[in-house]
Amino acid sequence: LKWREGGINSGTVSRRRRLFGRKAASVSENDRTKTFGDVQIADEEFISGWKRTGEIAAKGRRGRALATFRRSAEIWFYFSSFYIKDAWIMKNYNSGRWTKDKFQEERAKLGGELTQNLLRLGPTFIKLGQIFSTRIDIVPKEYIEQLKLLQDNVPAFAGTRAQEIIETELGKPINEIFDTFNIEPLAAASLGQVHVATKGDKTFAVKIQRQFLRELFDVDLGQLKRLAGFADAVDLTSEGGIMDKNTQRSWVSVYFEMKRLLYEEIDYMKEIENCNRFRTNFQKQPKFSHIRAPNTYPEYTTDKVLTMEYCPGIKITDLERIREAGLDPAEISRKSAESFLEQLCRHGFFHCDPHPGNVSVEKLPSGEAGLIFYDFGMMDEFGSVERKGLVDFFFALYYDADAKDVCDALERLGMLRKGVDRISVEKVGQDFIDRFQSTLKSGDQWEADLPAEEQKKLNRQRRKELGEEFLSLNAESPFIFPPTWTFVLKAFFTLDGIGKTLDPKYDLTRLTAPYLKELLDLKDGNAFRTTLMRVLKRAGWRPIDIDMAVTQPRRVAKIEGVVKRMERGEFKPRVRAMEVERMIDRNKLVQSNIFNAVLSCLFLNTAASLTTLGT
Repeated sequence: LKWREGGINSGTVSRRRRLFGRKAASVSENDRTKTFGDVQIADEEFISGWKRTGEIAAKGRRGRALATFRRSAEIWFYFSSFYIKDAWIMKNYNSGRWTKDKFQEERAKLGGELTQNLLRLGPTFIKLGQIFSTRIDIVPKEYIEQLKLLQDNVPAFAGTRAQEIIETELGKPINEIFDTFNIEPLAAASLGQVHVATKGDKTFAVKIQRQFLRELFDVDLGQLKRLAGFADAVDLTSEGGIMDKNTQRSWVSVYFEMKRLLYEEIDYMKEIENCNRFRTNFQKQPKFSHIRAPNTYPEYTTDKVLTMEYCPGIKITDLERIREAGLDPAEISRKSAESFLEQLCRHGFFHCDPHPGNVSVEKLPSGEAGLIFYDFGMMDEFGSVERKGLVDFFFALYYDADAKDVCDALERLGMLRKGVDRISVEKVGQDFIDRFQSTLKSGDQWEADLPAEEQKKLNRQRRKELGEEFLSLNAESPFIFPPTWTFVLKAFFTLDGIGKTLDPKYDLTRLTAPYLKELLDLKDGNAFRTTLMRVLKRAGWRPIDIDMAVTQPRRVAKIEGVVKRMERGEFKPRVRAMEVERMIDRNKLVQSNIFNAVLSCLFLNTAASLTTLGT
């Protein structure tokens, strides 16, 4: 396996090793290595840096402080270096000094360097690279080709060390536990590595956790917590997405959710429970008989050693082998999307990390494609209220096209604050739904896929039509971003990247529509009731409609009473002028700037006076 990194000669590598306290490791013929340009580096050397950080952090408070300082310097050095080099490459290409071939070559080299640096930074950042390795829509393909290597080819630690960990954890010599144990790892992941073992007629995949993982998490997550606090303090916002000004968010809450899941992921006893629950959920439904999860063996499992059934398969993004097996990539992309929607809407228990290294394909006896899921450490769940809210949201968006029902569903999901001005939210929401339905039915491009200039034109037109509503939304920030949805979106992004790799025409939004027909039983308790309620709604014969007709005279009388009280002056209407509010906000900003300017001039004048007196 060749790993490319351009512009990195042996002198540069040596200087970097000295900077972070690493010694060059001698490479023997039997060592597992990665090749960067003309430099060959042993796997053990990749992990030595963050392993050393974990060892230092394990020595107590002073050791953790030293490890944090060392880690911060390393992280800032790597990422600032990447940013500067990427900007330099873009500048050369945009100015016309480089051809497209030269540009792509240099980017591929930088992608190799980025991959190497993520490997040196360890598990937390390897996971970050795994996420971006699937985002072919936002990450340049030259980088993706290199980042893909992080999915299932992370540097492994010594097999003898893995054997020692197994013997320590299970309390027996390896030959008493298994008949055979392959000292060479089958695959290495960010948090551990897998070895194949046998006992009798059974073949096992044994996952062994890396050393000092918890200590390294303590250091890395501590820095991420500071970054989250900084993001909340400066109120990072942008237009669109989870950082939109209309959305309230707490990055510290997202951090705590991420911390909880990461620490659960390194508890292998918890992973066994997750795997068994995931398998049981899909076994209940014949439609999803193509979904498979390995059997588990608790008798050979501890917190740091996990033994499961060995289930080989084809990597889900390996198009060449998939086609050789006579399988349809488009069918696989559809099945992967449906399996995740099923986890969200019906099970309420979902895989947070379905990157290509954790999902494989197999050919079933029927000739169809089956999916094998691995790595159940990072799982999360919804309650029944959130599941019902999600199903109601999908139905309101796809079938009913009703902004009020959409807002009700978002309120149940905890995404819309209670007590906000629903009129503005529903008006903007109805505009979005109308455009969504129009694009869905016509098969045209989504707005996000249009050229940048056309998107700006549409945005200007929308602001002109809905200006006051947008001002109201900005003033109230009616939307909330719950932390759990961070990992739902992460999984959606990952699956979207896999789908686009398998099928250029893949569109998760359009795949959702036919799948919703199978969720009729979840909306109102059963499929018959949902269908009946939809028919009665169109005919105007729902219980609520009948109640409205019966109580109408009483309601009219109440309105008449309100009007009479208004005539007598007992009610005082409260009017909200958005333009006036905007003007007041502008005046406040101007006054604040004037005050700061006067105060600055006062301090400057005082300093000048004191300096004059002093001389």
